[in-house]
Amino acid sequence: MGIVVGTFAIFGLVALAYNYFGNGTLHVMTVGNGTVELVMDGKPVQARSKQEDHLVFEASRGRHEVKLTDASSGTVTPFSVEVSNGFTELLLPTRKDQCFLRFDMTEAAYSGQNTLHKNQSPTVEDRYLKVGEAIILPSNTYLTLEEMPEKVSSSERVYLLRDLPCDFAGEGANVGVQHLALSSRADELFSDPNGLINDLRGTNDDQ
Repeated sequence: MGIVVGTFAIFGLVALAYNYFGNGTLHVMTVGNGTVELVMDGKPVQARSKQEDHLVFEASRGRHEVKLTDASSGTVTPFSVEVSNGFTELLLPTRKDQCFLRFDMTEAAYSGQNTLHKNQSPTVEDRYLKVGEAIILPSNTYLTLEEMPEKVSSSERVYLLRDLPCDFAGEGANVGVQHLALSSRADELFSDPNGLINDLRGTNDDQ
């Protein structure tokens, strides 16, 4: 029994060391599934994976000069990022008007069933309002609903980080508008916010 436990411990340490000395991760959330170009230390980098509007790039340990270009808005944003180890995960905003809210999805998504409860609104845990700065991605934080786990233990918390225009992200902004960041029409907050809000008002008036 002791040999088995010792073997698992060794494998665990090897896996930990492999991850620690591996590459870090850069995350990008596009607006409207737009095209972005990431150049690191003067060389274009291809995304390792893509899930809806979430792009994932790898970055080796050390300091890197990154230039991120958003094709739809024409915004070019420079970043100086430090990848300390393989566990480093950074989110890079693509636009000057792109801010982020971090929602606690635990009760809304996992209270009794694995679907989002329409009558249970997730709470906003954090706001990221500093445009042009890399954001350290907290643990247990996902960037799309599809990437969230199907099930969690009773002690786990699950968070979802979504983008919306900075004008709607502050403490005093309308809570209903902020929750539009979780909807399928979230990108309209960037392209046509007045039209989206008027549509929703009209729908509510008809009910």
